[in-house]
Amino acid sequence: MRVPDAIVAALAAVAVSALLPVAAASAAAPGSTAGAAVPGPVRPVRLLIPAPPGGSTDTLGRIVGQKLGDALGQPFIIDNRSGAGGTVAAETLMRALPDGHTLGVAYTALTVNAVLQKVAYDTLRDFAPIALLSTSPLVLVVGSNSPVKSVQDLIAAARVQPMSYGSAGVGSGGHVTGEMLNLMAGIMAVHVPYKGAGPAAVDVASGQIQFQFGAQLTAQALVKAGRLRMIAVTSAKRVSTLPEVPTMAESGLPGFEFNNWFGLIGPAALPVPLIARINAEVDRLLASAEVRERIVFDGGEPAGGPPSVFRALLAADLAKWTRVAKAIRMQPE
Repeated sequence: MRVPDAIVAALAAVAVSALLPVAAASAAAPGSTAGAAVPGPVRPVRLLIPAPPGGSTDTLGRIVGQKLGDALGQPFIIDNRSGAGGTVAAETLMRALPDGHTLGVAYTALTVNAVLQKVAYDTLRDFAPIALLSTSPLVLVVGSNSPVKSVQDLIAAARVQPMSYGSAGVGSGGHVTGEMLNLMAGIMAVHVPYKGAGPAAVDVASGQIQFQFGAQLTAQALVKAGRLRMIAVTSAKRVSTLPEVPTMAESGLPGFEFNNWFGLIGPAALPVPLIARINAEVDRLLASAEVRERIVFDGGEPAGGPPSVFRALLAADLAKWTRVAKAIRMQPE
């Protein structure tokens, strides 16, 4: 017999209260001093990252995990759960006990997948948004041996010969932007999903596929090695760290814009005081020069803000991607 969700949530709440320090009770007791310590994790925290090691999502997650571990007094153990555009990690997190000892990094695919795939989770019901970490555009890359030097070259070539593009999986930013290019340019490049953006970039460099929309961090090592060429960015304005790379709009596709977001989430029913404490620590680390400079160097912009802003973004994203899916005629897989 299936136990009702309400009972499961109540049992989880009891388990949470048992695992958190006694300080939680004293903070709520009459006469307790203002500003009493908010309970935090009491053992190592598993941080689920929906990407393989080495990419932009993994790098950001490791930075945040290290800093939060220092601030909260417990180490963050990185658990890379790549696959299905982040769905593997999301579904693992959804089933975790909401006690603060399992958290996850999420990105745009958390909302896109809810529209484009038949997933087991409900984005707004099954997760607790904790903090928005950063936003960043993608870069359009081709192999260095490709004759393509611009977006218009790519479009012209795609109209006369078959082309394919890679992404980190169905529902990822690289997938959605590839389909946006197909729609706006009137081409039919074939999508090839990978378990991460890194392997897709390697195949672009080797000529197995023709292009990719990927993170700057993922692409830049291969660009520096002379194996990839950046031909455009998906932001509305040029990126300060790539001033020589034009935007998609500048390249002949006005209105083409996409910015990936990255955030920290937990399972639903995560205690509100714990969410507030972790959110405050994230805001502090995002305000530090070290972290801000690293995010900007990797092509992003630090975000931050209260959990309510993050939740509003998730809701707005779900509505937006539903409209986009209809416009580009993409159906759930």
